[in-house]
Amino acid sequence: MGKIIDLTSEVLRVPTGKHITDSIHSTDIIEFVTCKILTDTGMEGIGFTYTIGNGGYSIKAFIDHYIREALIGDDYGNITEIWNKLWWITQPVGRGGITTHVIAAIDIALWDLKGKEVGKPLQWLLGGSSKPVKLYETNSGWLHYSQDELVESAKNVIKTGFYGFKIKLGKKNPEEDISRIKAVMDVTAGKIALMTDVNQAWSYNYALRMSRIMEKMGVYWIEEPFPADDIVSYKKLSRHSGIPVASGETIFTKYEFQKYLDSGSISISQHDVCRVGGITEWMQISSLCASNNVMVSPHFVMQLHAPLVSSISNGMYVEYIPWMENIFEDQPHVENGLIYPSNKPGIGLRFNEKFLEANRIS
Repeated sequence: MGKIIDLTSEVLRVPTGKHITDSIHSTDIIEFVTCKILTDTGMEGIGFTYTIGNGGYSIKAFIDHYIREALIGDDYGNITEIWNKLWWITQPVGRGGITTHVIAAIDIALWDLKGKEVGKPLQWLLGGSSKPVKLYETNSGWLHYSQDELVESAKNVIKTGFYGFKIKLGKKNPEEDISRIKAVMDVTAGKIALMTDVNQAWSYNYALRMSRIMEKMGVYWIEEPFPADDIVSYKKLSRHSGIPVASGETIFTKYEFQKYLDSGSISISQHDVCRVGGITEWMQISSLCASNNVMVSPHFVMQLHAPLVSSISNGMYVEYIPWMENIFEDQPHVENGLIYPSNKPGIGLRFNEKFLEANRIS
């Protein structure tokens, strides 16, 4: 291997291509933070993370002012050692959130370097294969869409070949949520799975009543019914409702996930590689899930989650949201509802430098 001689970062403001809403978000942009690690062997590894609308400056500032100097001179092949070093550097200001986003950007770049060093793709490094992974579609089921728009979206999702369709819940009137589910289920039943996502908006009693109705309607899973810190409600709902409970996009460390797993609070984990500290931690969380008979269907970042899900035994779906497509020149191939991990060395992605230049804000 070789040594790290420099590390740079940038913040981009990336359009989502449409206005998106759920019970807690309303935006039309994401902030995307790049990380490039330069080595004395002449190689460059790329990593990244993102936020939904804000926080990118904080991530970049931490990388530039605290991480860069700490890593120069380190052997870039020592990924586990560097991960642990970063964990303790970031500990004084938190054990998740901005800190794990920071670690993720570095960790992904290190895995990219490792793959480029040996000329192998990420899934090969992780003991996986290049088998395609099933996709479910989220980008057409936003909360502000009318019921008719949701129905048309469902029809288009089926035509495109996706294996599932997810709609957002959280209307003030529960009857409206139920009506929207029924209308979409009339289209999707027997053809594709229908997932639902509450984005942490419900109380326990409300969720229990709704989940029992949704179970009878054939909904595939209920996602994030409660705030991520309310493990007690997740535990009770998982015990008293027959519908699978999914969560994980706002859980940031393996220690938090262990609490969910020990209490039997989720059936499906949705840990996000950019939020949990990168590939190293993502794989550890996936192993914890496997030993607890919990399936994995990660949140967002389909370009990187494709090789990750193809590398584990308990993978289910990758989530189709195309907001990052313009950022990369290389894209995993998507066809008939399947995403194929790249066979190019490293993470298999290259930044579109013209797009970075046009959308750079720092």
